[in-house]
Amino acid sequence: MLSDDASGTSPQQVAAELRALLDAAVDGIIVIDRHGVIAEFNKSAERLFGYRADEVLGQPVKLLMPEPYQSEHDGYLTHYLETGEPRIIGIGREVEALRADGTVFPIALSVGEIEGGRGRRFIGLIRDLTAKKAAQAETYLLQNRLAQVGRLNLMGEMAAGLAHELNQPLSAIANYAQAGRRFAKRDVANADSITDCYAKIAEQALRAGDIIARLRDFLSKHEVNKIRLSLNEVVASTLRLVEADARAVGIPIKTEFADGLPPIRGDSIQLQQVVMNLTRNAIDAMQDRSDRSTGVLICTRLLPDREVEACVHDRGPGVPAHLAATIFDPFVTTKPDGLGVGLAISRTIVRAHDGELFCRANPAGGATFGFKLPAVEIED
Repeated sequence: MLSDDASGTSPQQVAAELRALLDAAVDGIIVIDRHGVIAEFNKSAERLFGYRADEVLGQPVKLLMPEPYQSEHDGYLTHYLETGEPRIIGIGREVEALRADGTVFPIALSVGEIEGGRGRRFIGLIRDLTAKKAAQAETYLLQNRLAQVGRLNLMGEMAAGLAHELNQPLSAIANYAQAGRRFAKRDVANADSITDCYAKIAEQALRAGDIIARLRDFLSKHEVNKIRLSLNEVVASTLRLVEADARAVGIPIKTEFADGLPPIRGDSIQLQQVVMNLTRNAIDAMQDRSDRSTGVLICTRLLPDREVEACVHDRGPGVPAHLAATIFDPFVTTKPDGLGVGLAISRTIVRAHDGELFCRANPAGGATFGFKLPAVEIED
């Protein structure tokens, strides 16, 4: 008796082998017809969704989708059948799915089209992303905690300069208060002078409050909030914190800001942390120089590929050749008492902003550290 095909394999055997293949797959596999009705549902799909195959075969596939996907699915399918324009088909993407118990969970979905004698059908490959998303969230949390530790470490290193910066308005307040007291004790009180002292006291109190507010914001444990930012403003706001540190050691900070830079998208506190790390490293590199008047130069510019760049140039000794390839790795430092975590944290932050942190030799002597970030379109 001859078999049903020349290879000696019957249609029943082919179907059995296909079923075994589907059930052996690690990913969930679902086949639907042109109407969105489920025709195949493998073992992994059963484990993922909590349904037995016999419970869902013949049911609309949108049963497995939460809103808004459930309401939108039929329209997507009809649109593709009428126009051939894919929304998901042939394009893998991350969406949400719905289990039998009502749990919504993240999946990676890839959809392909099957053409054959049984009419147009579609096959979906489904991978559960729950564990991956949980790991990403944990990594995100740890990175934020590490960034905050880095900010605390920076403030510890800058304590002397910040104390001096805060002491100036407090000393001024004391001096104006004493002057006002003297004016008030005179036989004929000078009301105008007393009023002027009060105004100056208020002005210096606001200055001290502004310093404290900037420190509090910088040290705060906050949720990362990526918004539209001006790179020039990020750098300028950082310098209001770090300039006191530079003045204390006699190293001027100079800036060259490019005009008309397009905005970036990022978290202002974290980007300030990067700028502060790079600037403080440059200040430290200059401290052993006999001529500090050249100072530290911070530049911004627009790159040809719609990226914006910030660079910190110093005239220090530069990065030793044996550290050039590992300078951004944790615990690598050129400072005798450094922890070697500032640049590593900065690289993590810049990468999380889809950017690149770099180091290169300064043609004028010393080193240049900087980062570049993608610009966003004005209408974004």
